[in-house]
Parts: sequence; C-alpha cells; structure tokens
Amino acid sequence: MKERIEELRNLISEYDREYYINHRSVVSDFEYDHLYKELQKLETEFPEFYNANSPTQRVATDKITEFRNVPHDFPMLSLPNTYTLEEVDAFVDRCQKTFPDQQIKFFVELKFDGISLSLRYKNKRLNMSLTRGDGVSGDDITLNVLQIKDIPKILNNIEEDLPDEIEIRGEVIMFKHSFAEINKRQIALGQKTYANPRNLASGTLKLLDSNEVSQRPLNFFAYSLLMNGKKLFSLAKNAKIIEDLGLPVNSNHYLCSSIEEIYDIIASWEEKRDELPFFIDGLVIKVDSVSQQEEMGFVSRFPRWAIAYKYSAEQAETKLLDITYQVGRTGIVSPVAELEPVELSQTIVKRATLHNEEFIRDNDFRVGDSVFVEKGGEIIPKLVGVNFEKRSPESPEFVFTKLCPCEIKSELVKYEDEAGWYCVHPLCPSQIRKKLEHFASRNAMNIDNLGERSIDEFVTRGLLSDLSSIFELKQHRNAIAQIEGWGAKSIDNLLEGIEKSKEKPFTNVLFGLGIRYVGETVAKQLVREIGNIDKLMSLTLEELVELPQIGEKIAKSIINYFSLESNLELITKLKSFGLKFEFEQFEENQSKVLFGKTFLFTGELQSFARPAATKEVESLGGKVISSISKKLSYLIVGANPGSKLKKAQEWGLSILYEEEFIKLLEESRSGNEMDTNEDVIQNENKANEDFEPKSLFD
Repeated sequence: MKERIEELRNLISEYDREYYINHRSVVSDFEYDHLYKELQKLETEFPEFYNANSPTQRVATDKITEFRNVPHDFPMLSLPNTYTLEEVDAFVDRCQKTFPDQQIKFFVELKFDGISLSLRYKNKRLNMSLTRGDGVSGDDITLNVLQIKDIPKILNNIEEDLPDEIEIRGEVIMFKHSFAEINKRQIALGQKTYANPRNLASGTLKLLDSNEVSQRPLNFFAYSLLMNGKKLFSLAKNAKIIEDLGLPVNSNHYLCSSIEEIYDIIASWEEKRDELPFFIDGLVIKVDSVSQQEEMGFVSRFPRWAIAYKYSAEQAETKLLDITYQVGRTGIVSPVAELEPVELSQTIVKRATLHNEEFIRDNDFRVGDSVFVEKGGEIIPKLVGVNFEKRSPESPEFVFTKLCPCEIKSELVKYEDEAGWYCVHPLCPSQIRKKLEHFASRNAMNIDNLGERSIDEFVTRGLLSDLSSIFELKQHRNAIAQIEGWGAKSIDNLLEGIEKSKEKPFTNVLFGLGIRYVGETVAKQLVREIGNIDKLMSLTLEELVELPQIGEKIAKSIINYFSLESNLELITKLKSFGLKFEFEQFEENQSKVLFGKTFLFTGELQSFARPAATKEVESLGGKVISSISKKLSYLIVGANPGSKLKKAQEWGLSILYEEEFIKLLEESRSGNEMDTNEDVIQNENKANEDFEPKSLFD
C-alpha cells in the first residue's frame, strides 16, 4: 500500500506542477479530485506513511524563480471540491451540527475560473501583490498587478474604521471577448493561439515585462477581506466594505439559510453560466459568520467552513479521424486522438488524450467513430465515449502499435503490472527530445531559450544527442547561426543560460536526469538523505527501500537507471562540465540553528498550517520526518494528538506543545539556541504528561 500512496503523491505533484507552473492541465478536475480523495483515504487508513510533503498536506504551488518570494500574512488555502449535491448536503449538515443552538447562514458566490491574488494595502495605498504560491508564501508580482485597471492603487475613504494595513483577496480573470480578440490577433500574425482564458491570464501575470502585461486585458473580482486588530462580523458585510473601498465585487452572491436555497442557486447557475462574459466552473459555499468560521477552524490544507461545488465538464460529439502516438521522456508511448475540429469552452479541440491501450480497448474506440469529447474550462480534452449508433458495421477494431513511432521503429516492451508500452532503445530520437525538454525545464535546470522548438531543431541537425551535449553547444555556435531566427544575441542568451544552469543545486540536477518515478519531492528527499550521487549509485535495493518516501517501485527504477553503462557515462560527462552532484547543506542566507534536529507533528496546529510549520523548521536547518522513531529530536503536539504522543511518552522522547514549539522557533530565529539539554527536556515533558493539549487553544 505504501507504493500506491507514493505513486499517488508523485502523480498528483506532477499534475500540480503542470497546472500551477506550466499553466496547463493534463487531467480533468474530476480525475484529479478522484485521485486526491483516494490518497486522502489511504493516508487516513495507513497513518504510518504520513508525510508532511504530501500533496494533501500542502497547497499546490505556482511559484517560479524569477520573482521575489514573500510569506503570506495569512495562509492562502485551497477549498475541498465536490461534484455532488449529496456532499453539499453533508457539508451543510456538518456545519449545522457544529452549532446546534445557533443559526447558520451560508454565503454563496461564483467560483471564478481564474488566478488567486492577494492585495496588501498600507495606508490605503497598494503596497504589494502576491500569488497564491504554496499557500505559505507567494511571488511578488506587484509591477504586473499595477497594470490591471480594475484594481485601485488607492482605496476610497469609508466610514468603517479599518486598520492601516489590510489585505484583499480575489481572482484575476480574462473575459471571453478579450480572449477571443487576442486569439484573432494571433491568427492574423500566423502565431499559435492560446488554449483558454485561465491559462493566458496565469501566464500574463508571470511575465517579466510589465509593459507586455499592460497590453493584455485582465480583470479582477475581490471576495475576501483580511486584517489584524479588528474582527469583522460576516462575509456579506465584508463584501459591502470591499465594494465601498473601490474594488470590483461580482454582484452574483447570495446569503442562504437552508440547503434548499443553496440547491436553487446551484441549479440556476448550471443553466445560465454560459451567459456570463467570463468562465466559472462552479460555486463556493462558505459559512457567513466569521466567528463561526474561526470556531470550525481548518483541517490539513482546507478550511472546514467552506466547500466548492463544481459543475460537470462540457461535452461535444465529433469524429475520430485517426489515432497517432507520441513518446515521452521515459519511453512510454501514448496514443492521441486526432479529431475533426469541434468547439468546446470557447476553444477549438483537434486532439485528445487516449491514455493507453487498455483505455482504448475498454471503451472500444475505433478510427472513424463518432465520439464524445469532454473539456472543462482549462483541461486537456479527452474522449469519454462512443456513439455506437453511428458506427459502421465494417469498422475494424483498433490494434495498438508494437513499434516505436520514431525513425528507428524499435520494438516496444511492456512491464509487469503496467498498462503502457515503452520504447527502450537508447537512441530513440523522440525520447531524446523529451529528456532534453525535461532537463532544460523551469523546475529542473531552467535553461532560457532552450525550449521545445529549439531542441527539436538541434536534435534534427545533430547538434544535440543527449543531456551532456547541451554543454557542448558553444562549440556549434557557427552551425546555430545558420538556423533561421538565431542571431548573435539569441545565441549569447542561450549559451549564458546554459552556463548559468551549472549553478543549480543537486536536487535540480537529479530531478533533471529524468529517472522514472523520481519527481521533485523524491529528488529532494534523496539528496537530503544520501548527500551525493556516488553514494546514491552505490546503494542496494534494500538500502533504498529503507529510506523515507522511497518505495520498492522507486527503488527499482533508481537501480535500473544506474545499471546502464550509458547513464553512468552521462553522469561522468555532466560532472566534467561542473554540474553539482553533492548536497550543499545550507544556502547562503539559511540558518544552521536546528541542523541535525528532526521534528514530527501530531494533532492540529492552531497557529499555522503544517506546511508553514515544516517550512519554518527547514528554514532553520531542521528536518521534518514522517514517522516516529527513537532517534526523533522533537515531537510537536497540537490539538487532538494521535497515537504518536503516547508512543513518544513511552519512549521518553522530547515533546513540545505548540506554545513551546513557537518559542523554539522564535529563539532560533533570534540566534539564541533553546536549551536542548536532554535532562531538562525530559523533566519538562514529565510535568506535562497529564496536560490536556486542547486547553492551549481555548
């Protein structure tokens, strides 16, 4: 079961990265939520595999490196999604049971299909604008936000007495007509059109040239008011205050007292949502009372007092013209549906994913079929069924290829317990291209000017053959100059980006190698646990499996990777070019105060979410682990702790309740080591054994 949990964590992390970093979705919201709920269920059933870095314990990130990263004053959390009225009913019932003697009202508003944004105002002037990031901190994109005309730089004077510093949160969107106009211009210029308004808005906010941002019409709707020092009564009142301050608030919000009223609003907007000038993908339902929200609190990365109801994805019928193949960097051969163009969600769909041979066989897709294609506001389209009434009786069953679609046409192989077919030829050009793209990508080596088109051109001309050949491109300057569009400045920028990539830490290099199942989280864990590439290459399967977060599937993949002579030669070459293959304990500005100390959390922290607590520990040199052992430095105890507290007490481990943990962090930040003498800690813990943790938060 540990392997399935790790597989789900890696899969969801990959989907998060594509969505938040690359501004594209590779699965539908429904599929994503199904996998997410499966992971939540398994983690609940098998708490011994808890991991603070699991996607269920953090907010997916949209952070990139070009912008200054700033901590949020208040965690910027996600909302749990539901697609059924039964789950909405369960949410409302749960809220009402929490306050059996109080009236509960629900604030219902549109769920915009856009990008979350935090606006900080100081003395009524816009002071800073942050993306959601990982929920704990986000990117400072203030210069770009200043280009959005909807967002006032100076707030109105109002009668309400507000603190000098307030925060407004909302959603950046692009209206349908603006998106259509931009794509018309792209077509007129002979350039690629954009997939959908959400992705275009997201990409625009991350542009490094604010002047370019000003040329793209973005809009903003505010929906949240946050501040210190003053307690506001309700979301409905907050919305009025936000509007009075001069920020745009969408008028389609409602105050409901019953589940029947909520059902009516859901049904109403399902019928008329297409009439809106912008996309929504559902409704947000929140407890209106701020005091009731505070009493309900949070669980993991979600508030208990809010839920998002999402509408089902849009479908259309079209013709399946052909089934083609594409090869990924791991060699997996994926089928792709080539469709007769059809319009969905204001975009023209020509291709859709077919996943694998088993998916095609189970659904009996055949070339020439009339098929149903589904696409939500931002997802890559997929086929969901066949109109069998329109199928020709002579239509032959589709037979999956057994040869790689690349020029070599090598035979494909299928691994045990896997649905996909793989090309294992070391010289497969399609794989080489994908491996190069992955290595040069933002989350790996982040090499500017080395994108998909450049790589395709360089591989075709024989200038790139493997990852190490990237660092030999400077020898081919004259050959690159012969390619259309490559002037002296472009070549200088490319070579400068390649040279700069050598500064990337070992984690990025290991992730960039593209070892199967070794995503960013696993790469980070391996680097911290192992320290250098030579030791990693020498580990046995048994030694790898003993490491945190490394299941047998990941371990076998690592062993297989380093068993190939070609990969060992690649590592040697990359070392010779100066890439980093050793863990550097601390970045220049990182504290070493808690170096060597391990932390484990149990119960619910009230001062901050677990991802924030984990980040605090790691920033001070400490390490958060996922399971209890006798070598643990500190067990951090929040409200309603689990069995780990009893075990820690039995073993005589060091236990810190939340107030003590906060004190440790504060003293560590100020450079004063907390007294970690084991005898002192043990005595304090004995005195606290009968203390009820919940009383800390009354």
